[in-house]
Amino acid sequence: MVSATMSAARIGPNAIIQTIAALREVYAPEELRTLLAGEAEGYLSQLPHEMIPEVQFHELVELLTARLGVERACEILLRSGERTADYVRANRIPALIRTVLGLLPAPISLRVFLPAISKHAWTFAGSGAFSFSLGRTPSVSIGRPVGQDTTGIAAVLCRYYCGAFTQMLRRVVSPRISLREVACQARNSSACVYQIVM
Repeated sequence: MVSATMSAARIGPNAIIQTIAALREVYAPEELRTLLAGEAEGYLSQLPHEMIPEVQFHELVELLTARLGVERACEILLRSGERTADYVRANRIPALIRTVLGLLPAPISLRVFLPAISKHAWTFAGSGAFSFSLGRTPSVSIGRPVGQDTTGIAAVLCRYYCGAFTQMLRRVVSPRISLREVACQARNSSACVYQIVM
């Protein structure tokens, strides 16, 4: 259960915008009204347009997990992560940078791109620490949100970040990239860690 105490950490509105968009891809309007009945129903008529408290996103994930089950919620959040990455690539990364990174060998592109991502990590990680490694086995990781109990939704949040990281790296660095999860908050790790396979 997500803590009722509002977290000071904020994230970009795309976490919610793209989750609602992912739901719209598979559910009819009347099904969505039933699924989101209550406080979340307002997202069907008015989506956030500025930074939001991260707990607001966690509450939506909690609702979807409770009403859809973990497996189905994971599918929706994976797609939401992919959509978020597509939005960020199209709207936040200049076309020239995308072109140059796409022309570089993947290991070099990764060395340029991951440090750039880390500078803006707070916009999607909130209070969860984002980090990366560029060693022989490069990886990205995102830590547990501070001051919140997200145990019940950890597996679903993991799918969101995996979808976002995979899609972003495939679109910007190399279409051959895949991510292998080597640690997960849902399995009592302090962070979800994804090894980057090229």
